[in-house]
Amino acid sequence: MTVQVVVADDNAEFLAAVHDVLAAAPGLEVVAAVTTGAAAVAATAEHRPDVVVLDVEMPGGGAALVADLSHRTPSVRLMCLSARDDPDTVVAMLVAGAIGYVAKGGLDDDLATWVRRCADGTPFVIADCAPVVSRRQAEVLRSNDPGMTPPMH
Repeated sequence: MTVQVVVADDNAEFLAAVHDVLAAAPGLEVVAAVTTGAAAVAATAEHRPDVVVLDVEMPGGGAALVADLSHRTPSVRLMCLSARDDPDTVVAMLVAGAIGYVAKGGLDDDLATWVRRCADGTPFVIADCAPVVSRRQAEVLRSNDPGMTPPMH
C-alpha cells in the first residue's frame, strides 16, 4: 500500500528537500507540496492523503491549522515539523490533533520512517524535549478527561 503525503512548509529549499526525500522513499507518494496553511487545507481536501506533514511556523500554520485539519479530515494523520523544540509548542500541536512531532534539527534519513509511523497512527515526538512533553500532555489530557492517558512512545 502506498502512503500518500501532502507536505507544507514556507521555506522553499526545505520543502524541496523534504519532498525529494519522501518522493524517493519506497511506498510513499507526495501528492502535493505547498507553502501556506490555506494551501495545506486545500491540498488535503483535494487529495485526502494518508499523512500531512506540516511546518508549525508557516503562514496560516500552528495549532489552529492542526485543529482545523484534524476537524475537517479526521482520517488524515498529521505530523508537525518545526525548528521549535520547546514543550509548549509540541504539546499544543499534539493536543490540537497531531500524531507526530519532529524537531527539524532531529531530521535525518529516518524522515520516511516517521511518515510511515504517522500513517500507522503511532504517536511519537522526536525532539530533545520529548520527556517533558510526555508529562505535560498527560497532565493536559487528565485535566480534560480524568480516565484518559496518552499513548506516547
